[in-house]
Amino acid sequence: MGLADKLEEANKNKKPSNWCPYQYMYDNLTPENQKALDDAWAKGLSANVVLSALRSEGIKSSNEAIRAHRNGVCKCPKK
Repeated sequence: MGLADKLEEANKNKKPSNWCPYQYMYDNLTPENQKALDDAWAKGLSANVVLSALRSEGIKSSNEAIRAHRNGVCKCPKK
């Protein structure tokens, strides 16, 4: 595979400009896990505690994605 092919493949996999990694992760959780996550935020658990729990369940996320989303500075479409 040449450089042009690799760049074309990368362009096909490019995420939309409004792609939010936290929202993507949340949308792919089961309804039960979404509720657990919503409850954790409602209880005031820290991002570090939530991230640790997510990772222990094999769910990928990052402090940066969580904080950006929760502070409203992510790329989610603004409502």
